[in-house]
Amino acid sequence: MSSITRRKGQSGRSVSAECASCGALVPRDKAVEKKRNTLPLDRNLRRILREKGAKLHSTRRIVYYCISCAKHRKYV
Repeated sequence: MSSITRRKGQSGRSVSAECASCGALVPRDKAVEKKRNTLPLDRNLRRILREKGAKLHSTRRIVYYCISCAKHRKYV
């Protein structure tokens, strides 16, 4: 089974998600999701804190893409 198909079945209307690339609203079960690790600090502040010896923890974020943007970025 391809990862492009919708996994709806008999579940009714699903919650919408916004595409991170183009901003289109797509059903969450149809959207392609990618997990991204992000740091909430800017680049210069991260460099300064790393030089001081601080440990920086990243947060995991789920990013949704519509089918056309996911195909363009070669995620599917």
